[in-house]
Amino acid sequence: MLKKLNQDYRNEFFGILLNKSISTNFQPIISLVNGEIIGYEALTRGPEDSPLHYPDRLFEAAKRYNKVWELDLLCRITAIERAKDVIGDKFLFINIDADIIKDPEFKKGFTKEYLKAYNISPKSIIFEITEHTAITDYKSFKNVIENYRSQGYRVAVDDAGDGYAGLRMLSEIRPNFIKIDMELIRNIDKDMLKRELLKSIQRFVEATNLKIIAEGIETYDELRTLIDIGIEYGQGYYIQRPSPSFIKLNEDVMETIIKINNTKSLLRANSRNLRIGDYCRMDKALQDFETASKADELFKANTNLQGIVVMKDQKAVGLIMRNQFYQHLSADKEKEEGTFYSSNLHEFMDSNPLMVEAEELLSNVCRRALSRDENQVYDYVIINDRGYYKGVIPFGGLMDALLGIINY
Repeated sequence: MLKKLNQDYRNEFFGILLNKSISTNFQPIISLVNGEIIGYEALTRGPEDSPLHYPDRLFEAAKRYNKVWELDLLCRITAIERAKDVIGDKFLFINIDADIIKDPEFKKGFTKEYLKAYNISPKSIIFEITEHTAITDYKSFKNVIENYRSQGYRVAVDDAGDGYAGLRMLSEIRPNFIKIDMELIRNIDKDMLKRELLKSIQRFVEATNLKIIAEGIETYDELRTLIDIGIEYGQGYYIQRPSPSFIKLNEDVMETIIKINNTKSLLRANSRNLRIGDYCRMDKALQDFETASKADELFKANTNLQGIVVMKDQKAVGLIMRNQFYQHLSADKEKEEGTFYSSNLHEFMDSNPLMVEAEELLSNVCRRALSRDENQVYDYVIINDRGYYKGVIPFGGLMDALLGIINY
C-alpha cells in the first residue's frame, strides 16, 4: 500500500511538471504610508485538487525527485508571463532558493535578453531569497548576488528575524528589502517584546538605508502598530489575499491606512493634548453570561493576551486579568470542587476596573492608572465611547504612549 502511495505521489508530481499545470497567485505589497501598491509577490500553486497544491509540498517533491531546477524555472516563467503587463512601475518579487541562484543555468534564465522578450527591466525584478537551503559559502554567494545587483536586479531577504541563519544572510548580502517573518508580526499589538525588537530593526534599517516589509498582517491592530513604529511597507490577508488576478486594493483598506497616518501626524503635532482613544486597542470582549471555560479558551488561544473585558448590552461591566483568572482556577483545583469552569464570568471578574472615556487626555489616564492599588497597576484600562465599550490599553501601551510624548 505504501509503495502504491509513493508511486501515486511521484506520478502526480511528474504530471504537474510535464503538463505545466501550476498557477501563480499574486499578493500585493503596499506602502503603509499612503496605501499604494509598490509590487506583487508571485506565489506558486499546484492544481487545486492535488495533494501538491501548496508550494512547500510541491518543492518537497521536487527535492525528492531531484527536479528543483526544472520546477523553479517553470514557476519563474509562469510568473513573469502572467505579470508582464503589470510590472514596470511595480516590482515583481520572485522567491528564489539560495541554492538555485548559484546554478549556472539560472543565469541563462535571467539574462537581460530573456527579460527583454517580455519588455521587462531587471530593475523591476526582486529576488526574494528564501532559506530553504543552508548557505555554506557566503563569500561565493555574495559574489553571485553582487553580479545580479550590478545588472539592476534587487534583493530581498525573506523571514528576517527567524533565527541566526537569517540574520547572517542579512549582514552578508545587504539586501534592498528585509521581509520580517510573520511570526514576529503576529499579535505584535499585544506583545511589547516583539514591538521593541521590531523598533530595533527599524532603527537599524533607517541607519543603513534598507527597507522593511512586514509580512502576514492579519488585523487592524497589527497594521496600526506597524504604522506607529514607522514600518514602510507591508503585505498580508488584512490588506489583500493572494489572487490569480491583479485587482485594485480595497478602498476601505487604503482609507484605513491614510486615516492611521493622519492620526499619527496629528498626534505628533499635538503631543500635549493626546486623547486616550487614539491609542485604543480593539480587543474581543466576552458577555457576562458566558462561563470561565470561554475565558480559558481565549487566554490559551493567545498567550500574549493578559486581560479580557466582560460586557453586557455593549457596555463594559468588568475585567478579568490572566494572573487572577488562573489563581481562581488553581484554588478551585486545590479544593477539588471542579466548578470553576462552569461559573459565570461576573462571579469572579473585577467589577470596578479603571474605565475612561476615549476623549480623556492621555496624561490624565496615565496618572489615574499609576495611582491604582499596587496589585492593579498593571491591569488593562478599559476605554469607552460615550459609555459604550470601545477597547483597551494595556499598561505597556500607556508607557509607550507616554514615552512618545516625551520624545516628541
